[in-house]
Amino acid sequence: MKKYRVIIEEIMSEEFELEAESEKEAISKAMGAYKSGEFVLEPGNFEYAQLKVADEDDKCSEWIKI
Repeated sequence: MKKYRVIIEEIMSEEFELEAESEKEAISKAMGAYKSGEFVLEPGNFEYAQLKVADEDDKCSEWIKI
């Protein structure tokens, strides 16, 4: 028997509005708002999940959509 690691990735999305002078400023403000907890994704806005498997030698499968 071999040991495997299973990596699961879930993608969620939510839309937020902010005001900025430029796209660069909007990105900076959005990152700050996310890191400070001002922008929080709510459960239920699930997009998709995927998984991959890695063996003991760190050989990984391709991502598989769940």
